[in-house]
Amino acid sequence: MTSPFCRRTQASPTMLVYLGIYSGFALSAVGSYPRRNAVFFIVTGIFLVWFMGFRYETGCDYFGYLNRWVQFYPPSSLNQLLEGEEVGFALLMGSVQSLGLNYTWLNVAASAILVACYVRFATAHSFARLILALLFPVIIVQLGMSGIRQAIAGGFLMLAFNAFAKSERLWTAFWILIGMQFHASVIIFLPIALIAGRQINTLRLAASLAILGPVAGLLLADRFDTYDDRYIEGTVTSGGAIIRYALVLLPVPFFMTYRARVRNNFPDMYPLLKMAALMILALAPLTVLSSIALHRLNYYVMPLSILLLVYVGAVAFKNARQGHILATGVYGAYSLFWFLGSSHAQSCYLPYESTWFL
Repeated sequence: MTSPFCRRTQASPTMLVYLGIYSGFALSAVGSYPRRNAVFFIVTGIFLVWFMGFRYETGCDYFGYLNRWVQFYPPSSLNQLLEGEEVGFALLMGSVQSLGLNYTWLNVAASAILVACYVRFATAHSFARLILALLFPVIIVQLGMSGIRQAIAGGFLMLAFNAFAKSERLWTAFWILIGMQFHASVIIFLPIALIAGRQINTLRLAASLAILGPVAGLLLADRFDTYDDRYIEGTVTSGGAIIRYALVLLPVPFFMTYRARVRNNFPDMYPLLKMAALMILALAPLTVLSSIALHRLNYYVMPLSILLLVYVGAVAFKNARQGHILATGVYGAYSLFWFLGSSHAQSCYLPYESTWFL
């Protein structure tokens, strides 16, 4: 096992692995806006599954999930499976173990699900390559290569956002409920299913919360004590959550400034983008109340923030390329400073190691 000291001493050269991949994605994305490019996304998807899935001792939750894997015993009956928490993840682990595969293949299977969600989310939009590139620094690396349960829940939430954009209420709710089987916290987004296809405003959003909020509450009833201890009464804080929230919040003022242009140029996407801006603004009180809760919710809303950044960038300048170069620069700068300044980056992600090269 690589010692933490050795990992830190190799930080400078090995962070170029991540930054190089991001730069490659960004360079291939800016100015390339075909709605469908099957070969590109198939090749990119295979690469991402390999890069994420076959990682070795990479990601801050790597050993936590290894411990889950070692202590996991498949349910002996369907009733026992359904009575457990987060059935989807238990089913995933049980399926991998039943095939006689080792822990690495759990990460490979989880990564395959994630990449399928990421690609489907991106290809639902005109700027698919750029969206996938912007997902890389945080959603793919920091979440998808670490907290795989929440990452998978977030992946299915991204499919729910796609369904919302198409005014498909049942599919919006369906994908959120599927995501809940991997991480229960995603159920707090269930109220958006009620307003899919309707005019978005603060009053309607509040009404949907009032109607479906109690349903989400019932589904989370057995987790309230845990969440209260962790997010409300807990004394642990997350300084990085504030920085990531600033990144998530960045496109919102620009959306408010250029919202008429966005509505005129992208009328089908405007309701989702408007809801995204309202949801991101609604998280602001958590910067004071609970940075740990903000830390978790940032990951759920960041894909929406990326959509805001991409669509606003397409209308705020004389040509979309200028806005999108700035967008890739923002996420690139964030990634660089995170690797240079974050203790988690130093201890959990550097150096990048793969089971293929051990």
